Amino acid sequence: METKPLVSIICTVYNKGPWIAQAIESFLSQQTTFAVEILLVDDASSDQSPQILADYAERYPDKIRSFYNESNQGISKTWVRICQEAQGDYIARCDGDDFWLDPLKLQKQIEALEQNPQSRWSNCDFDVYNQDGVLKAQAGFEKDVIPLADTYEKMLATRGFTMASTWLIERELMLEVNTELDLTTSDDTFNLQMDLFQRTELTYLPEPMVAYRINEGSDSRPKDFDALTYRFNRLLDTQLDYVEKYPQSDFKEMTKILLRRNNDYELELSKPITSVSQIGSQTVTIYFAAADGVFSQEDILRKTLEAEDTITFKLSPDVTRIRIDLSEIPSFYSKVALIDKEHNTEILPYDLNGFQFQNDYFFPQPDPQLFYEIKDYHGKELTLHYQMMNVDDVTKLNYIGDVLGRKLLELGPKAEELTIYKVQCEHLQQRNQELQAQLEEMVVRYNSVTHSRRWTIPSKFINLFRKRK
Repeated sequence: METKPLVSIICTVYNKGPWIAQAIESFLSQQTTFAVEILLVDDASSDQSPQILADYAERYPDKIRSFYNESNQGISKTWVRICQEAQGDYIARCDGDDFWLDPLKLQKQIEALEQNPQSRWSNCDFDVYNQDGVLKAQAGFEKDVIPLADTYEKMLATRGFTMASTWLIERELMLEVNTELDLTTSDDTFNLQMDLFQRTELTYLPEPMVAYRINEGSDSRPKDFDALTYRFNRLLDTQLDYVEKYPQSDFKEMTKILLRRNNDYELELSKPITSVSQIGSQTVTIYFAAADGVFSQEDILRKTLEAEDTITFKLSPDVTRIRIDLSEIPSFYSKVALIDKEHNTEILPYDLNGFQFQNDYFFPQPDPQLFYEIKDYHGKELTLHYQMMNVDDVTKLNYIGDVLGRKLLELGPKAEELTIYKVQCEHLQQRNQELQAQLEEMVVRYNSVTHSRRWTIPSKFINLFRKRK
Protein backbone atom coordinates (compact mmCIF):
# COMPACT_ATOMS: atom_id res chain seq x y z
CA MET A 1 0.00 0.00 0.00
CA GLU A 2 1.44 3.35 -1.05
CA THR A 3 1.83 6.05 1.58
CA LYS A 4 0.54 9.47 0.59
CA PRO A 5 3.38 12.02 0.82
CA LEU A 6 3.05 14.87 3.27
CA VAL A 7 5.56 17.00 1.36
CA SER A 8 6.19 17.33 -2.37
CA ILE A 9 9.66 18.66 -3.17
CA ILE A 10 9.59 20.53 -6.48
CA CYS A 11 12.78 21.36 -8.34
CA THR A 12 12.67 23.23 -11.66
CA VAL A 13 15.66 22.86 -13.94
CA TYR A 14 16.98 24.76 -16.94
CA ASN A 15 20.62 24.16 -17.90
CA LYS A 16 21.66 23.31 -14.35
CA GLY A 17 23.79 20.33 -15.35
CA PRO A 18 26.83 21.19 -13.20
CA TRP A 19 24.76 21.48 -10.00
CA ILE A 20 21.50 19.55 -10.23
CA ALA A 21 22.88 16.24 -8.92
CA GLN A 22 23.97 17.93 -5.69
CA ALA A 23 20.47 19.36 -5.27
CA ILE A 24 18.80 15.98 -5.81
CA GLU A 25 21.18 14.25 -3.39
CA SER A 26 20.28 16.83 -0.74
CA PHE A 27 16.58 15.98 -1.23
CA LEU A 28 17.24 12.27 -0.95
CA SER A 29 19.17 12.80 2.29
CA GLN A 30 16.17 14.33 4.10
CA GLN A 31 15.32 12.53 7.34
CA THR A 32 11.60 12.75 8.13
CA THR A 33 8.89 10.98 10.08
CA PHE A 34 6.57 11.40 7.10
CA ALA A 35 6.56 10.42 3.44
CA VAL A 36 8.16 12.72 0.86
CA GLU A 37 8.02 12.76 -2.96
CA ILE A 38 10.43 14.53 -5.31
CA LEU A 39 9.22 16.15 -8.52
CA LEU A 40 11.89 17.15 -11.05
CA VAL A 41 10.97 19.16 -14.15
CA ASP A 42 13.31 20.11 -16.99
CA ASP A 43 12.41 23.12 -19.10
CA ALA A 44 13.96 21.92 -22.38
CA SER A 45 17.58 22.28 -21.26
CA SER A 46 20.31 22.18 -23.89
CA ASP A 47 22.89 20.68 -21.53
CA GLN A 48 23.04 17.30 -19.76
CA SER A 49 20.27 18.17 -17.25
CA PRO A 50 17.53 15.93 -18.80
CA GLN A 51 19.83 12.91 -18.73
CA ILE A 52 20.71 13.51 -15.09
CA LEU A 53 17.03 13.79 -14.13
CA ALA A 54 16.17 10.64 -16.06
CA ASP A 55 18.98 8.74 -14.36
CA TYR A 56 17.79 9.69 -10.87
CA ALA A 57 14.16 8.93 -11.73
CA GLU A 58 15.19 5.47 -12.93
CA ARG A 59 17.28 4.80 -9.82
CA TYR A 60 14.62 6.01 -7.35
CA PRO A 61 11.24 5.24 -8.97
CA ASP A 62 9.50 5.08 -5.59
CA LYS A 63 10.65 8.60 -4.62
CA ILE A 64 11.22 10.61 -7.80
CA ARG A 65 8.96 11.60 -10.69
CA SER A 66 10.52 13.49 -13.59
CA PHE A 67 8.87 15.73 -16.19
CA TYR A 68 10.24 17.24 -19.39
CA ASN A 69 9.02 20.25 -21.37
CA GLU A 70 9.30 19.74 -25.12
CA SER A 71 10.03 23.44 -25.57
CA ASN A 72 11.25 26.11 -23.18
CA GLN A 73 8.29 27.51 -21.26
CA GLY A 74 10.03 29.75 -18.76
CA ILE A 75 10.03 29.45 -14.98
CA SER A 76 6.52 30.84 -14.35
CA LYS A 77 4.62 28.48 -16.67
CA THR A 78 6.80 25.56 -15.61
CA TRP A 79 6.20 26.26 -11.91
CA VAL A 80 2.43 26.62 -12.20
CA ARG A 81 2.11 23.39 -14.20
CA ILE A 82 4.34 21.24 -12.02
CA CYS A 83 2.55 22.30 -8.81
CA GLN A 84 -0.57 20.62 -10.21
CA GLU A 85 1.31 17.31 -10.08
CA ALA A 86 2.13 17.60 -6.37
CA GLN A 87 0.38 15.02 -4.17
CA GLY A 88 1.62 16.24 -0.80
CA ASP A 89 -0.17 18.54 1.64
CA TYR A 90 2.86 20.86 1.43
CA ILE A 91 5.11 22.00 -1.39
CA ALA A 92 8.83 22.58 -0.78
CA ARG A 93 10.62 24.55 -3.50
CA CYS A 94 14.27 24.39 -4.49
CA ASP A 95 15.86 25.79 -7.63
CA GLY A 96 18.15 23.51 -9.62
CA ASP A 97 21.41 25.26 -8.75
CA ASP A 98 20.73 25.52 -5.00
CA PHE A 99 20.87 22.65 -2.49
CA TRP A 100 19.87 21.85 1.08
CA LEU A 101 22.42 21.68 3.89
CA ASP A 102 20.41 20.23 6.76
CA PRO A 103 18.92 16.71 6.42
CA LEU A 104 16.29 17.77 9.00
CA LYS A 105 15.17 20.85 7.06
CA LEU A 106 11.70 19.57 6.14
CA GLN A 107 11.13 17.99 9.54
CA LYS A 108 11.95 21.25 11.34
CA GLN A 109 9.75 23.34 9.06
CA ILE A 110 6.75 21.01 9.37
CA GLU A 111 7.06 21.10 13.16
CA ALA A 112 7.37 24.90 13.11
CA LEU A 113 4.19 25.30 11.06
CA GLU A 114 2.32 22.90 13.34
CA GLN A 115 3.31 25.11 16.27
CA ASN A 116 2.14 28.25 14.42
CA PRO A 117 -1.32 27.44 13.02
CA GLN A 118 -1.80 31.06 11.91
CA SER A 119 1.07 30.57 9.45
CA ARG A 120 0.85 28.50 6.25
CA TRP A 121 4.30 29.34 4.89
CA SER A 122 7.81 28.80 6.24
CA ASN A 123 11.34 29.73 5.22
CA CYS A 124 14.78 29.57 6.84
CA ASP A 125 18.23 31.15 6.76
CA PHE A 126 20.83 30.22 4.14
CA ASP A 127 24.54 30.20 3.32
CA VAL A 128 25.91 31.73 0.12
CA TYR A 129 28.06 29.73 -2.32
CA ASN A 130 29.54 30.71 -5.66
CA GLN A 131 28.99 28.71 -8.84
CA ASP A 132 32.13 26.67 -8.12
CA GLY A 133 30.75 25.50 -4.77
CA VAL A 134 32.95 27.73 -2.61
CA LEU A 135 31.35 29.08 0.58
CA LYS A 136 31.23 32.90 0.35
CA ALA A 137 29.03 33.94 3.30
CA GLN A 138 27.21 32.30 6.17
CA ALA A 139 23.78 33.01 7.64
CA GLY A 140 22.66 35.40 4.91
CA PHE A 141 19.62 36.72 6.75
CA GLU A 142 21.01 36.72 10.28
CA LYS A 143 24.19 38.54 9.23
CA ASP A 144 22.24 40.86 6.93
CA VAL A 145 24.12 39.76 3.81
CA ILE A 146 20.69 39.99 2.17
CA PRO A 147 17.93 41.53 4.31
CA LEU A 148 14.93 39.34 5.07
CA ALA A 149 11.67 40.79 3.78
CA ASP A 150 9.16 39.36 6.26
CA THR A 151 6.17 41.62 5.46
CA TYR A 152 4.28 42.65 2.35
CA GLU A 153 5.38 46.26 2.83
CA LYS A 154 9.07 45.36 2.95
CA MET A 155 8.68 43.05 -0.04
CA LEU A 156 6.96 45.61 -2.26
CA ALA A 157 9.09 48.61 -1.28
CA THR A 158 12.48 46.88 -1.46
CA ARG A 159 11.94 44.12 -4.06
CA GLY A 160 12.72 41.93 -1.11
CA PHE A 161 13.91 38.39 -0.62
CA THR A 162 12.70 35.36 1.33
CA MET A 163 14.91 32.83 -0.51
CA ALA A 164 12.59 30.62 -2.59
CA SER A 165 14.73 27.49 -2.20
CA THR A 166 13.90 27.53 1.53
CA TRP A 167 10.11 27.64 1.10
CA LEU A 168 7.64 25.18 2.57
CA ILE A 169 4.03 26.14 1.73
CA GLU A 170 0.63 24.52 2.09
CA ARG A 171 -0.22 23.03 -1.30
CA GLU A 172 -3.71 24.53 -1.50
CA LEU A 173 -2.38 28.00 -0.72
CA MET A 174 0.33 27.61 -3.35
CA LEU A 175 -2.20 26.57 -5.99
CA GLU A 176 -4.43 29.50 -5.09
CA VAL A 177 -1.59 32.00 -5.43
CA ASN A 178 -0.41 30.39 -8.68
CA THR A 179 -3.73 31.22 -10.32
CA GLU A 180 -2.90 34.94 -9.96
CA LEU A 181 0.68 34.70 -11.22
CA ASP A 182 1.57 36.79 -14.26
CA LEU A 183 3.16 34.18 -16.51
CA THR A 184 5.21 36.87 -18.29
CA THR A 185 6.70 38.31 -15.09
CA SER A 186 10.43 38.97 -14.86
CA ASP A 187 10.67 37.14 -11.51
CA ASP A 188 7.94 34.68 -10.53
CA THR A 189 9.05 34.52 -6.89
CA PHE A 190 8.62 38.29 -6.46
CA ASN A 191 4.95 38.08 -7.42
CA LEU A 192 4.36 34.91 -5.44
CA GLN A 193 5.87 36.35 -2.28
CA MET A 194 3.66 39.44 -2.33
CA ASP A 195 0.51 37.39 -2.86
CA LEU A 196 1.53 34.99 -0.11
CA PHE A 197 2.10 37.83 2.35
CA GLN A 198 -1.44 39.04 1.69
CA ARG A 199 -2.80 35.65 2.80
CA THR A 200 -0.60 34.37 5.61
CA GLU A 201 2.20 35.12 8.04
CA LEU A 202 5.70 33.84 7.34
CA THR A 203 7.29 31.47 9.86
CA TYR A 204 11.04 32.05 9.73
CA LEU A 205 13.65 29.63 11.10
CA PRO A 206 16.98 31.40 11.73
CA GLU A 207 19.08 28.31 10.97
CA PRO A 208 21.01 28.28 7.64
CA MET A 209 19.61 25.03 6.21
CA VAL A 210 19.93 25.86 2.48
CA ALA A 211 22.80 26.78 0.16
CA TYR A 212 22.02 29.71 -2.15
CA ARG A 213 24.30 29.58 -5.16
CA ILE A 214 25.19 32.92 -6.74
CA ASN A 215 25.27 31.96 -10.39
CA GLU A 216 26.42 34.91 -12.53
CA GLY A 217 24.54 35.19 -15.78
CA SER A 218 21.35 33.56 -14.50
CA ASP A 219 17.95 35.19 -14.96
CA SER A 220 18.15 36.77 -11.53
CA ARG A 221 21.75 37.96 -11.95
CA PRO A 222 22.30 38.86 -15.62
CA LYS A 223 25.81 40.08 -16.48
CA ASP A 224 24.73 42.12 -19.47
CA PHE A 225 23.74 45.66 -18.47
CA ASP A 226 20.93 45.79 -21.05
CA ALA A 227 19.46 42.59 -19.62
CA LEU A 228 19.78 44.02 -16.12
CA THR A 229 18.01 47.21 -17.19
CA TYR A 230 15.17 45.20 -18.73
CA ARG A 231 14.80 43.10 -15.57
CA PHE A 232 14.73 46.10 -13.24
CA ASN A 233 12.18 47.94 -15.38
CA ARG A 234 9.94 44.87 -15.43
CA LEU A 235 10.20 44.61 -11.64
CA LEU A 236 9.19 48.27 -11.37
CA ASP A 237 6.12 47.55 -13.51
CA THR A 238 5.25 44.70 -11.16
CA GLN A 239 5.62 46.94 -8.10
CA LEU A 240 3.29 49.52 -9.61
CA ASP A 241 0.76 46.80 -10.45
CA TYR A 242 0.73 45.58 -6.85
CA VAL A 243 0.24 49.10 -5.52
CA GLU A 244 -3.09 48.99 -7.36
CA LYS A 245 -3.80 45.34 -6.60
CA TYR A 246 -3.76 45.72 -2.80
CA PRO A 247 -4.78 49.32 -2.02
CA GLN A 248 -5.47 48.44 1.63
CA SER A 249 -1.74 47.94 2.32
CA ASP A 250 0.17 50.05 4.84
CA PHE A 251 1.53 52.73 2.51
CA LYS A 252 2.74 54.82 5.44
CA GLU A 253 5.08 52.01 6.45
CA MET A 254 6.24 51.59 2.84
CA THR A 255 7.00 55.30 2.62
CA LYS A 256 9.19 55.08 5.72
CA ILE A 257 11.06 52.13 4.24
CA LEU A 258 11.60 53.92 0.94
CA LEU A 259 12.77 57.14 2.63
CA ARG A 260 15.37 55.23 4.66
CA ARG A 261 16.60 53.39 1.56
CA ASN A 262 16.76 56.60 -0.43
CA ASN A 263 18.83 58.21 2.31
CA ASP A 264 21.21 55.23 2.39
CA TYR A 265 21.60 55.35 -1.40
CA GLU A 266 22.32 59.07 -1.39
CA LEU A 267 24.98 58.58 1.25
CA GLU A 268 26.53 55.80 -0.80
CA LEU A 269 26.49 57.88 -3.96
CA SER A 270 28.05 60.81 -2.10
CA LYS A 271 31.09 58.78 -1.09
CA PRO A 272 34.28 59.69 -2.97
CA ILE A 273 35.24 57.15 -5.60
CA THR A 274 38.25 55.36 -4.16
CA SER A 275 38.31 52.29 -6.34
CA VAL A 276 39.57 52.36 -9.90
CA SER A 277 37.64 49.33 -10.98
CA GLN A 278 34.01 50.39 -10.44
CA ILE A 279 33.18 46.75 -11.02
CA GLY A 280 29.60 46.29 -12.17
CA SER A 281 29.19 49.87 -13.40
CA GLN A 282 31.59 49.62 -16.35
CA THR A 283 31.52 47.44 -19.45
CA VAL A 284 34.02 45.46 -21.51
CA THR A 285 33.39 46.13 -25.21
CA ILE A 286 34.83 44.23 -28.18
CA TYR A 287 34.80 45.91 -31.61
CA PHE A 288 35.37 44.11 -34.92
CA ALA A 289 36.95 45.50 -38.11
CA ALA A 290 36.67 44.00 -41.59
CA ALA A 291 39.18 44.32 -44.45
CA ASP A 292 38.72 48.10 -44.58
CA GLY A 293 40.13 48.33 -41.05
CA VAL A 294 37.17 50.34 -39.74
CA PHE A 295 35.76 49.17 -36.39
CA SER A 296 32.02 48.74 -36.58
CA GLN A 297 29.88 50.59 -34.04
CA GLU A 298 27.00 48.18 -34.55
CA ASP A 299 28.58 44.72 -34.58
CA ILE A 300 29.95 44.79 -31.04
CA LEU A 301 30.09 42.50 -28.02
CA ARG A 302 29.48 44.10 -24.62
CA LYS A 303 29.58 42.62 -21.11
CA THR A 304 29.55 44.10 -17.62
CA LEU A 305 33.01 44.56 -16.12
CA GLU A 306 33.79 41.98 -13.41
CA ALA A 307 36.76 41.52 -11.09
CA GLU A 308 37.60 38.49 -13.24
CA ASP A 309 35.83 37.10 -16.27
CA THR A 310 36.12 34.89 -19.33
CA ILE A 311 34.38 35.99 -22.54
CA THR A 312 34.12 33.56 -25.45
CA PHE A 313 33.12 34.67 -28.94
CA LYS A 314 33.33 33.43 -32.53
CA LEU A 315 34.88 35.52 -35.29
CA SER A 316 33.10 36.27 -38.55
CA PRO A 317 34.99 35.19 -41.69
CA ASP A 318 35.63 38.79 -42.78
CA VAL A 319 37.07 40.12 -39.51
CA THR A 320 40.74 41.14 -39.68
CA ARG A 321 41.24 43.11 -36.46
CA ILE A 322 39.57 43.50 -33.11
CA ARG A 323 39.74 46.19 -30.47
CA ILE A 324 39.02 45.45 -26.83
CA ASP A 325 37.93 48.33 -24.59
CA LEU A 326 38.35 47.06 -21.05
CA SER A 327 36.32 49.94 -19.55
CA GLU A 328 35.93 53.71 -19.84
CA ILE A 329 38.14 54.57 -16.86
CA PRO A 330 41.74 53.88 -15.78
CA SER A 331 42.13 50.15 -15.18
CA PHE A 332 44.86 47.82 -13.94
CA TYR A 333 45.02 44.08 -14.62
CA SER A 334 47.12 41.20 -13.37
CA LYS A 335 46.20 39.30 -16.51
CA VAL A 336 44.76 39.98 -19.96
CA ALA A 337 44.91 37.10 -22.43
CA LEU A 338 43.22 36.49 -25.78
CA ILE A 339 43.31 32.75 -26.51
CA ASP A 340 42.70 30.75 -29.69
CA LYS A 341 40.59 27.92 -28.22
CA GLU A 342 41.37 25.42 -30.97
CA HIS A 343 45.12 25.45 -30.40
CA ASN A 344 45.13 26.92 -26.88
CA THR A 345 47.60 29.59 -27.94
CA GLU A 346 47.69 33.21 -26.87
CA ILE A 347 47.30 36.03 -29.40
CA LEU A 348 49.41 39.02 -28.44
CA PRO A 349 48.21 42.61 -28.99
CA TYR A 350 50.04 44.63 -31.61
CA ASP A 351 49.20 47.87 -29.79
CA LEU A 352 47.69 49.18 -26.55
CA ASN A 353 47.26 52.60 -24.98
CA GLY A 354 48.84 51.59 -21.68
CA PHE A 355 51.97 49.67 -20.77
CA GLN A 356 52.85 46.14 -19.77
CA PHE A 357 55.09 44.89 -16.97
CA GLN A 358 55.59 41.11 -17.06
CA ASN A 359 51.98 39.79 -17.15
CA ASP A 360 50.50 42.97 -15.70
CA TYR A 361 48.71 45.59 -17.79
CA PHE A 362 48.48 49.21 -16.64
CA PHE A 363 46.11 51.74 -18.19
CA PRO A 364 46.52 54.97 -16.19
CA GLN A 365 44.46 56.96 -18.70
CA PRO A 366 40.70 56.60 -19.41
CA ASP A 367 39.38 54.23 -22.08
CA PRO A 368 41.97 51.40 -21.93
CA GLN A 369 42.26 49.63 -25.29
CA LEU A 370 44.10 46.68 -26.82
CA PHE A 371 44.37 46.01 -30.56
CA TYR A 372 44.79 42.56 -32.16
CA GLU A 373 45.51 41.37 -35.70
CA ILE A 374 43.43 38.25 -36.29
CA LYS A 375 43.74 37.67 -40.04
CA ASP A 376 44.82 34.07 -39.44
CA TYR A 377 41.89 33.31 -37.13
CA HIS A 378 38.89 33.74 -39.46
CA GLY A 379 35.81 31.93 -38.20
CA LYS A 380 37.57 30.64 -35.08
CA GLU A 381 36.42 30.81 -31.48
CA LEU A 382 38.44 33.05 -29.20
CA THR A 383 38.39 33.52 -25.45
CA LEU A 384 39.25 36.74 -23.62
CA HIS A 385 40.27 36.22 -20.01
CA TYR A 386 41.09 39.12 -17.71
CA GLN A 387 41.66 39.60 -14.01
CA MET A 388 41.69 43.02 -12.36
CA MET A 389 44.18 43.96 -9.70
CA ASN A 390 42.97 44.42 -6.14
CA VAL A 391 43.05 48.20 -6.37
CA ASP A 392 42.69 50.71 -3.56
CA ASP A 393 43.07 54.38 -4.47
CA VAL A 394 44.08 55.23 -8.00
CA THR A 395 43.94 58.96 -7.23
CA LYS A 396 47.16 58.73 -5.21
CA LEU A 397 50.09 60.21 -7.08
CA ASN A 398 52.28 57.20 -6.46
CA TYR A 399 49.56 54.61 -7.09
CA ILE A 400 51.32 52.77 -9.92
CA GLY A 401 54.57 52.89 -8.00
CA ASP A 402 52.84 51.28 -5.04
CA VAL A 403 51.47 48.51 -7.25
CA LEU A 404 54.86 47.85 -8.80
CA GLY A 405 56.46 48.03 -5.37
CA ARG A 406 54.11 45.36 -4.06
CA LYS A 407 54.99 43.25 -7.10
CA LEU A 408 58.69 43.60 -6.31
CA LEU A 409 58.04 42.66 -2.68
CA GLU A 410 56.24 39.55 -3.90
CA LEU A 411 59.16 38.72 -6.18
CA GLY A 412 61.74 39.25 -3.39
CA PRO A 413 61.31 35.85 -1.66
CA LYS A 414 61.22 34.14 -5.05
CA ALA A 415 64.49 35.86 -5.98
CA GLU A 416 66.09 34.67 -2.74
CA GLU A 417 64.89 31.15 -3.45
CA LEU A 418 66.35 31.33 -6.97
CA THR A 419 69.66 32.56 -5.52
CA ILE A 420 69.84 29.47 -3.32
CA TYR A 421 69.11 27.27 -6.32
CA LYS A 422 71.78 29.12 -8.29
CA VAL A 423 74.43 28.44 -5.60
CA GLN A 424 73.38 24.78 -5.45
CA CYS A 425 73.60 24.59 -9.24
CA GLU A 426 77.10 26.12 -9.21
CA HIS A 427 78.21 23.56 -6.61
CA LEU A 428 76.81 20.75 -8.74
CA GLN A 429 78.56 22.11 -11.83
CA GLN A 430 81.84 22.31 -9.93
CA ARG A 431 81.42 18.76 -8.65
CA ASN A 432 80.58 17.62 -12.18
CA GLN A 433 83.77 19.22 -13.49
CA GLU A 434 85.77 17.43 -10.79
CA LEU A 435 84.21 14.09 -11.65
CA GLN A 436 84.80 14.74 -15.37
CA ALA A 437 88.48 15.39 -14.69
CA GLN A 438 88.75 12.21 -12.62
CA LEU A 439 87.07 10.23 -15.39
CA GLU A 440 89.45 11.63 -18.02
CA GLU A 441 92.42 10.75 -15.79
CA MET A 442 91.11 7.18 -15.39
CA VAL A 443 90.73 6.84 -19.20
CA VAL A 444 94.34 7.98 -19.70
CA ARG A 445 95.59 5.50 -17.11
CA TYR A 446 93.53 2.70 -18.63
CA ASN A 447 94.89 3.37 -22.12
CA SER A 448 98.45 3.58 -20.84
CA VAL A 449 98.08 0.16 -19.21
CA THR A 450 96.34 -1.64 -22.07
CA HIS A 451 98.95 -0.44 -24.59
CA SER A 452 102.00 -1.26 -22.48
CA ARG A 453 104.24 -4.31 -23.20
CA ARG A 454 103.36 -5.78 -19.79
CA TRP A 455 99.73 -5.91 -20.97
CA THR A 456 100.13 -6.77 -24.68
CA ILE A 457 102.51 -9.78 -24.28
CA PRO A 458 100.21 -11.71 -21.89
CA SER A 459 97.34 -10.89 -24.19
CA LYS A 460 99.14 -12.50 -27.15
CA PHE A 461 99.74 -15.73 -25.18
CA ILE A 462 96.04 -15.84 -24.22
CA ASN A 463 95.00 -15.42 -27.84
CA LEU A 464 97.46 -18.14 -28.92
CA PHE A 465 95.94 -20.67 -26.52
CA ARG A 466 92.44 -19.72 -27.71
CA LYS A 467 93.41 -20.52 -31.33
CA ARG A 468 94.77 -24.02 -30.41
CA LYS A 469 91.48 -25.11 -28.81
